[in-house]
Amino acid sequence: MSDVNGEDASVPSYWLGAYTPDSQGNARGVSVLRQQPDGTLRHAPTVSLDSPSFLARHPSADVVYAALEGIGAVQVLERRGVDGLVPIGDPTEVGEAVCHLHVTPDGGMLVASCYGDGRLVTIPLAPTGRPSGRPVEAAASIDPYADPFAGSALEASGFGESALTDFSLAQQVLEAMPVRQSRAHASLTLPDGRIVSTDLGHDAVRVWRRTANGAGLTLDDTIMLPFGVGPRHLTWHVSGHLFVVTEYSNEIFVLAPRDRGRLRVVRAKLATADSLEDGDNASELQIAGPDADRLYVAIRGTNRLSTLRIGGDGADLSPLADVETRGKHPRHFRVAGDLVHVANQHSDEVASFRLDARGIPSQFLGATQAPSPSYLLPVPTAG
Repeated sequence: MSDVNGEDASVPSYWLGAYTPDSQGNARGVSVLRQQPDGTLRHAPTVSLDSPSFLARHPSADVVYAALEGIGAVQVLERRGVDGLVPIGDPTEVGEAVCHLHVTPDGGMLVASCYGDGRLVTIPLAPTGRPSGRPVEAAASIDPYADPFAGSALEASGFGESALTDFSLAQQVLEAMPVRQSRAHASLTLPDGRIVSTDLGHDAVRVWRRTANGAGLTLDDTIMLPFGVGPRHLTWHVSGHLFVVTEYSNEIFVLAPRDRGRLRVVRAKLATADSLEDGDNASELQIAGPDADRLYVAIRGTNRLSTLRIGGDGADLSPLADVETRGKHPRHFRVAGDLVHVANQHSDEVASFRLDARGIPSQFLGATQAPSPSYLLPVPTAG
């Protein structure tokens, strides 16, 4: 099956978010990467936008949302043909340096995380995927370490290998530091309908409930991670565990529902098989494998993709191997079957690898030139 431009709708492809000159990048907007028979990708421009650094898709409507990080807004895009995108309406302002988007499974709400000012903003959505009301800002984020004895950090266990988990050390650092800035970084919807978000600047994972009218969020709980680790992105495992990757300490914190469904830290593990080096900053994580038994983590700095085995009840993580990403600053990646595509932002390319029998991306297939790539979103294939 082909569209009017002759593109095969059954061939895997990806919409590629990127940085444009307004955010020190050199892309023009969203582009498309179409998979080739050898597993590599072919790059093609699609639509000009200002730094569409993150993309999200509506679960039922043919609509994509772009986080325009440089201008702090969200742009709605409508799919045309196989992988074309067309802007619909004007961008919606949400907050400074919006860096992450997710749409709730019912399609009724878009959640935007704003790194620059710490805002977590929701936009109600109509069944068409278009905004149906004004953006609603969640309650202002308060640094849980402003009162170091209020919260769950003292109760948490299994912080593992972090060098920043000694609470007396955290107090000493706290006394010498200025006021910390909230840095909302990511969110997702839990199976029970609550929404969980990370605050990289406050070392906090927050749990939210949707308001009665379904348009906003109200705070349900705050989980303190060790001081200075910097929680960035998160993903949910079928075993009922939440994995959170930390940008500064390069760890995976495993959270699980405990008393009355409240999330608590049950384990922590270094996100790499080899030792860390100065300047290493974790960026993305993804669960994959036929049994959801592999966790992949991208590490900027030493530019590697780490593979960990998920075992036990889903909370046990065992590092298997680290593989160089063949480029600089792997901001995002996507595992698709036995292929992995890595967006190496600072080397202007997307590198492709094939997984071996152990689930390690050991075979380098090649790299596709793509300006300042930052996010890969799969294009739905024709049924």
